[in-house]
This record gives sequence, C-alpha cells and structure tokens, in this order.
Amino acid sequence: MTEENIPTEYKDKFQLFFVQQSWTDPNMIDPRLKDWVAGRIDIRTYTDQYANNMEHFCTPNSAEWIAFSKTYSGKWVDQAELNQFIKTLKEKFYQLDENHNPIL
Repeated sequence: MTEENIPTEYKDKFQLFFVQQSWTDPNMIDPRLKDWVAGRIDIRTYTDQYANNMEHFCTPNSAEWIAFSKTYSGKWVDQAELNQFIKTLKEKFYQLDENHNPIL
C-alpha cells in the first residue's frame, strides 16, 4: 500500500495494542510482582501489519492502570498524543529500576 492509498483518518496516526504477558508457571513469579501486570504495547501504523515498534510496561494492577489501558487500547493517536502516551507510560507504568527490580 502506498501513502496515497491510506485513508485520511489514519494518515500520520499510530494504533496502540496492549499485549499482557505472564508466566505459564505461577511458581516462577517473583513474589514481589504477584499482583502486577507486565507486557508491551505494540505501536502500528496503517501500513505496518506487524507492529514493529513497541513499549513495555510493568506496574501494579491498579484502577489507574486499568483506566489507562482501557482509554488507549486500540486507539489511533497522532505523533503528539503518542509522545505524551509514551511519557506517561514510562513515568507511571514502568516501575522497575535499572536492575529490573520492582520499585515498591
């Protein structure tokens, strides 16, 4: 598909897909992360069927997280909204330190 064939409402936009990841064996979970959610957000464009861009999350499973994920799941955003989304995601919903230990 060429740029000319992209519908106007999707041109210069990105769609966000939340993909939650978990351990198959619950005994492998660090007990400090028992009530947390982790995964990635796939960021795709209209012509990008594989969503090659992504951001990760790891956060307590709170009402704030649920509201945030429901607000943005499947949503099309422009570049400014995407930048704000990523900033919020990194500041609020990626709560691991440089050693990948939870910030409690």
